[in-house]
Amino acid sequence: MPDALFEGFQLFLANIWIVPLGVLIGMFVGGMPGLTSSGTLAMLLPVLLVLPPELGLLLGVSIYAGAEMGNSFPSVMLNIPGTAGGAVTAFDGFPLMKEGKAAWALGICIMASVVGALIGGLASLTLSPQIAAIALRFGPAEICIVILFGLAVIAQLSSGGLAKGLFAGFFGLLLATTGTDPTFGTQRGTFDIVYLYDRLPIIAVLVGLLGFSEVLVYVEKGMTRLLKPGDELPQHQIGLSGIFSGLKETFKYPWELLRGGAIGVGIGAMPGAGASVATFVSYQQAVAFAKPERKAMFGKGAPEGLIAADVTNNAVVGGALVPLLTLGIPGSGSMAVLLVVMTYHGMYVGPRLFQFSGEIAYAVLISQFFAAGFILVIGIVLAFFAYRVALLNLKMMVPIISVFCLMGGFARNNFLFDMGVMVAFGCLGYIMKKFNYPVVAMLLGVILGRLFEREFMRAWRIGLDSPELFFTSVIAQLLWVLFIFTFVGPPLIRFIRRKMKGGAS
Repeated sequence: MPDALFEGFQLFLANIWIVPLGVLIGMFVGGMPGLTSSGTLAMLLPVLLVLPPELGLLLGVSIYAGAEMGNSFPSVMLNIPGTAGGAVTAFDGFPLMKEGKAAWALGICIMASVVGALIGGLASLTLSPQIAAIALRFGPAEICIVILFGLAVIAQLSSGGLAKGLFAGFFGLLLATTGTDPTFGTQRGTFDIVYLYDRLPIIAVLVGLLGFSEVLVYVEKGMTRLLKPGDELPQHQIGLSGIFSGLKETFKYPWELLRGGAIGVGIGAMPGAGASVATFVSYQQAVAFAKPERKAMFGKGAPEGLIAADVTNNAVVGGALVPLLTLGIPGSGSMAVLLVVMTYHGMYVGPRLFQFSGEIAYAVLISQFFAAGFILVIGIVLAFFAYRVALLNLKMMVPIISVFCLMGGFARNNFLFDMGVMVAFGCLGYIMKKFNYPVVAMLLGVILGRLFEREFMRAWRIGLDSPELFFTSVIAQLLWVLFIFTFVGPPLIRFIRRKMKGGAS
């Protein structure tokens, strides 16, 4: 192993120039609503196959890492996330942008992404066999319980309006059943519209609910700028000062960084889960373990929410590399493209990869640390220009944002129908905001509902139509304990502390 690690480091240094290029491409892809890293890598597959295997893999991993960070820019500045995972960044990033703290918010996103990339790189480099062994023991029942952590956000973000929150969340779960039943193959809620046979277009739904609905709010209120006339922002919240202030702010929350990084690596290593599940679970855990006075800030501009989203998004990259390099199992769509590159060049796929192509495997793992450095540098440069969007006149920005929303709805599937879905859900989101129904709760149900149903039915059939499978394995039992502790633990800990203080006095 030491020889292969040293050879991998040498191989990486010989090809280090490809990493900043990949990060830059990835950040551009992530910044364009509707474009995804997996779709971009699929389009670039002919290029990746022509390159030597080490260059193709380094470029692919760098694009993946850059895209996860780049997705934060439209999420914060325009409330238009390009992926389901990026939607969590928008929960707290966009409210900060409306307060004029865009530079500060982007600084937090950048540093959280860097820390997440470092945690993912360190975990995949040192603990790959152990992580892969644990991830393989997660069956559909265990993944179903993990998704429940994410769905629990519905209840925890609905303080003061639990009934509306639950109604919106369950309505989102109902909408998630649209399309072909994943178990029996029957059509549900499609109204014989062929574009709905697969499912509701998720990107179009989240762009409409989050982005276009906000545009309609601006138009109704006749707003010309986000800040009220006469409001002056402190110097440390704008420009480079604001960005660097956000970078430093991130380190005030070490537990959020470590918890989000661990969640990202763990869920990223589970085939089929991915960033959409990981970020919601991380956000739910941040809400659950926040102090009572901080819980009310989530969804309104809490830095803890930004950190939970972005550190997890980028740690997922390292986690997804673990099953790919150790078992030959892709943990995400992007990793599936890299698996094609490996097999095309005749590399051994699976446990023997480190034995016969160890230098290439280690070069890919080492590249994550350098990609984190390039994310920091390139991210600061882009943020210096991007934060100025918050200072522009809304009369000029509204048509531009509307065009981006339409592009986001169209880009994923290239269907005009999806643009119509985006507009329809934008109008629905506008109505929900007028009557104080949480848009986030419905969005959460739509994103996670389909995956939850698929894993639930798979576990139910494996368990021969009995719920016993959800409680038999040690991992499932541990997850149920953690799930219950998430709700019971924080208030219990606070109660014990109050009793101890009362006894001491």
